[in-house]
Amino acid sequence: MKTAEVQVTIYYPGDLVTEGYRVDNGHVILKFHALNSSEELKMKHETFKVRCFFCNLDLENATILIDGVPLKPTCKDYIMSFDDGKEGTGMYYIASPYNLSEIAEIWIPKGYSFGGLKFENNTLVILVSPGDGETVKIVRSEVIAEHREGLKRGLVKVIYTDGSRSWEGRVHRFGERECPVIIEAQ
Repeated sequence: MKTAEVQVTIYYPGDLVTEGYRVDNGHVILKFHALNSSEELKMKHETFKVRCFFCNLDLENATILIDGVPLKPTCKDYIMSFDDGKEGTGMYYIASPYNLSEIAEIWIPKGYSFGGLKFENNTLVILVSPGDGETVKIVRSEVIAEHREGLKRGLVKVIYTDGSRSWEGRVHRFGERECPVIIEAQ
């Protein structure tokens, strides 16, 4: 029996529940169901321990099904070892029904809430206001897509501001493919 760990993060406009997986001729299909739809993007992360008898698992080309509609992940990378420390085969996928180059995962400092984004003077400005809010805000924005390469290469400065003070942010990237950017305050 072959076993692989498959992790997936989906940025979706609404809540998702996991329905499991199936293997069809070595092709891995990860199944989800949408509970509702929303204007706000939400993040769903799931880990699958995929088992297959007498077949070769094709982890390079997994499909994600949401209510029967397929998504092909554009962002992926190998998992070098499992959480339990054992060596193994695995893959990590990031997918969305939207273009992932428009998506940013913005980590909001404790004691603040997200207010918006703007771009000025080669700087991505993340507007925050005092008050407890989400720890992570998933944003889909043309501003992110337009300046994605500059953000990934460190050519675009990132700052957080609450109007009275500002502090720098930094960008983490995942892979060279079409992937979201992750921004956090320093």
